[in-house]
Amino acid sequence: MHKKILKLKIKPKKENIIFILIILFSIIVISIKFFTKNSQPFGVTILQVSSNSMMPTLKKGDFIIVKKQKEYNIGDIITYEITEGNNKYYVTHRIVEKNENEYRTKGDDNNKIDDNKIFENAIKGKLIFPNRN
Repeated sequence: MHKKILKLKIKPKKENIIFILIILFSIIVISIKFFTKNSQPFGVTILQVSSNSMMPTLKKGDFIIVKKQKEYNIGDIITYEITEGNNKYYVTHRIVEKNENEYRTKGDDNNKIDDNKIFENAIKGKLIFPNRN
């Protein structure tokens, strides 16, 4: 009785290698984001919208990606950090006024301009996904 030995040669396909590299890259970026407080790998931040102030452009629950820019202009949707006492939170609104490096914003669904002035150092980035500027 002869036993047949089946030999399989596994040849990695180009698509599989690319997929594995993308997964590894994603794990690295997520790890950097998780273990490094206030980090923005590659200047990019992923956030979830927590209110409907930007309706119909963005709605509560939408995931967005913002990226640091060299310059921000009227009409750009930006995310910036607000600090009140020990609390920090992010606001994503549209720039409606610009004066040097000082900005005023407004939610698309709000009736008035936001009270606070925003300086460039508080801006996390401009909305790049979804692209709805």
